[in-house]
Amino acid sequence: MDTINQQVQQNRRRTWSVMTFFVVLIAIIGFLIGLVFAMATKDEATNNWLIPTYTMIGFLIGAAIYSFFVYMGVTNILMRSANAHKLQESDDPELFNIVSDLVMVAQIPMPDIYLTDDPSPNAFATGRDPKHAAVAVTKGLRQMMNREELEGVLAHEISHIKNYDIRVSSITVALTTFIAGSGTVLIVSGIELMRGGRWFSWFGSDSDDDAKSSWAIALGILMFGLIMWLGGWMIRIVGVPVAQILQFSVSRERESLADVSGVNLTRDPQGLIDALTLLKNDSTPTNNPTAKGAALYINEPVTRRGKTPFLAKMFDTHPPLDERIARLKRLLGEK
Repeated sequence: MDTINQQVQQNRRRTWSVMTFFVVLIAIIGFLIGLVFAMATKDEATNNWLIPTYTMIGFLIGAAIYSFFVYMGVTNILMRSANAHKLQESDDPELFNIVSDLVMVAQIPMPDIYLTDDPSPNAFATGRDPKHAAVAVTKGLRQMMNREELEGVLAHEISHIKNYDIRVSSITVALTTFIAGSGTVLIVSGIELMRGGRWFSWFGSDSDDDAKSSWAIALGILMFGLIMWLGGWMIRIVGVPVAQILQFSVSRERESLADVSGVNLTRDPQGLIDALTLLKNDSTPTNNPTAKGAALYINEPVTRRGKTPFLAKMFDTHPPLDERIARLKRLLGEK
């Protein structure tokens, strides 16, 4: 049976493997789009390799820049999305006391603490790094759980901060959004180019030679727009689902890591076991059903229906609660 430290190391290796695949996916998408453009231009002078290479580099640079800006503003984005308000210690002394004790053990700075009015029990951590971190709990969670259970949940969230899961999760969300956005941009740009080509053909010269030239240019614009449109849909249909599978895979690994790391902080698996059992048996609907950053919550706030078990496993942001509880019980049995 694996020890806590072995599970932590195993999950970290798996996570960084998936992150590598993420970078490779973006590079492949950029290269393929560039290759299509190169084949369309038929310019042998470029050897048909410079265009896809430059496009690939452009995609990687664009993804890095976009991820950076999302990463810098992730706390404000998520707290606004969750309608959370920042707490002071006088608002909830017990909550602050629990978090203070946990960060002392974890040896990280005290995060900002937020509360949301969501009746569904849940919690999440976010931020750029441990120095700029925040933890949020829902009103439903605060009212439902006793101190031991709350400590288990918060230890899970503090572990996300300590392990830099908040950084990894923010980057994977940003990369997935970038891939989806690039597909949308190509689709819209392709449509506009095709419209432009049509208008260009209508307003060409009256002379036969100029008219032929105008039609040739218009046809080129239309074809270029069509290629962009098809490329955009290729990204949306193929690239986005693959990116989401990678993103959710990272999320599941980080959740498993945070469970065992949280136990490492409290030295008491029972609190988190009891908390997860309560979450499993709770059916209170969330008032934020399309929550951004759903992968950051301790329990997935968005319920999907009608999926096969195989698809559920690929597209869920969290491991099943039964599996998480069973793993923690095995850890408890080791003591």
